[in-house]
Amino acid sequence: MRILFDFLAAFLFGLGLAISGMTMPEKVIGFLDIFGDWDPSLMMVMIGAIAVHSLSYRLILKRPSPLFSEHFQIPTLKSIDKKLLIGSALFGVG
Repeated sequence: MRILFDFLAAFLFGLGLAISGMTMPEKVIGFLDIFGDWDPSLMMVMIGAIAVHSLSYRLILKRPSPLFSEHFQIPTLKSIDKKLLIGSALFGVG
């Protein structure tokens, strides 16, 4: 059951990326070209995703436990350390 749920979540995510145009390199480059012919449409996709996540995150945490686990695994570390900075830099470069 968990594998099916993982597949459906990944499929829905990929479908959202395809519908929004985030799979087209020229669309992403147009968004990143701030000083040229800037295309703000992907910003609207990101704002929509943030809104959906913020609402659903609050609703999900009201549940006693997740659907496929015994407890929620929420990070408790709040500090910014060397590992976080290096990992963020590597992600950005990639």
